[in-house]
Amino acid sequence: MKDIIIKILGTAQDGGYPQPNCDCKNCVKALNNNDLIRHPASLGILDIENKESYLIDPTFRLFEQLNMLNKTAQDNDFPKDHLKGIFITHAHMGHYPGLLFFGKEVINSNNLSVYTSKRFKNFLNNNQPWKLLVDNNNIKINTFEFGKEIELSDDLKIIPVEIPHRQELSDTAGFIIIGEDRSACYIPDIDRWDTFIEKFNIISEKVDLLFLDGTFYSNEELMEIRGRNIKDVPHPPIKETINKVQNKILKQNNSKIYFTHFNHTNPILDINYRDKMSLKGINFLEDGEIFEL
Repeated sequence: MKDIIIKILGTAQDGGYPQPNCDCKNCVKALNNNDLIRHPASLGILDIENKESYLIDPTFRLFEQLNMLNKTAQDNDFPKDHLKGIFITHAHMGHYPGLLFFGKEVINSNNLSVYTSKRFKNFLNNNQPWKLLVDNNNIKINTFEFGKEIELSDDLKIIPVEIPHRQELSDTAGFIIIGEDRSACYIPDIDRWDTFIEKFNIISEKVDLLFLDGTFYSNEELMEIRGRNIKDVPHPPIKETINKVQNKILKQNNSKIYFTHFNHTNPILDINYRDKMSLKGINFLEDGEIFEL
């Protein structure tokens, strides 16, 4: 086994799957079959040599996702206090509310390192209940600079990447995760590829795995199922991303692409549809999946 493990802790859009109060055909299937449930998008990173772990995006399903992380940690003889830090991509509701579980009411952590951008730090420091976590020393915020490497151990480095995505409360980060032999880039949310193409092509030259925004399969599905316009919640549909890769606008290089962050409207949540796409060489992350770096 490699020294660094990535464990996929969630692959759904912010509301999870099934989405609350939804009776679309996808959600009805998941309401009647617990095996179909997906948690909001999140990653666990385990440093096997140093017996330490990190989490990207603490979602509102943290209690289940932390159990998933703990299981793999226990299987590799990690100590109970293995979680050493949390990285946060941005301030949309699916990506950070799990921080509340580290407060006095639940885990009552002691200065747990939370890595954010400077703008996100200001958001946490100036808004309750997040400020209370800082004031009570449950969390300690470490700000990162986009493009600057964070060395967590000899075997594990992380580079934050600035991502063009709606910035109502904070900016948005993706993360390049560098292990001993391989690396991955995690971009669960992006508005569009047009302003990120050059950066994407540089990143794909350097990493082995690309975990990309697959919120919607097409531009039409949100209108058809929910009567909403994708312009209000912009994400590049999977069809568009595939087209840009096939036409070498987005250069895949030697990396392998996996989609994640699936909205409950996405047809790939149907395993039969997903299998057909997989036959074409298109990959989708699954909750609980493990990658070695």
